[in-house]
Amino acid sequence: MGLEVANLALAAYMTGVIWVVQVVLYPLFGCVGAAEWPVFHAGHARRIAWVVVGPMLAHPVVGIVLLVERPGALAAANLALAGGLLLVTAGGFTRVHAGLEQADLGRLVRLNALRAAGWTASLGVAVALAL
Repeated sequence: MGLEVANLALAAYMTGVIWVVQVVLYPLFGCVGAAEWPVFHAGHARRIAWVVVGPMLAHPVVGIVLLVERPGALAAANLALAGGLLLVTAGGFTRVHAGLEQADLGRLVRLNALRAAGWTASLGVAVALAL
């Protein structure tokens, strides 16, 4: 049961983070002046990494161990979500952020809504695995 709890904690943490980003942080990006934007955005990227990198890397690792120790559809879905969200974030959102201009904020919020849905689904699967 320890792995299931660790998996649940990671999924819950990342779900909370992504919804704060979706509802609070990304919409507030539009309040930053054009002159301050480059420094603000660079600071955001640097600071948010400390919040998300560890849990985002740990979740698929825990997912792999869960799938090995407890094979099945839920464990496979858990790993697919954790790994897929890591890949989408590392491969897609880092590129979006690298060239992000304030004019792109609406697009960023719309794309991130998909990630928020993915983390929410991940939490649902983690709950089911923990039961």
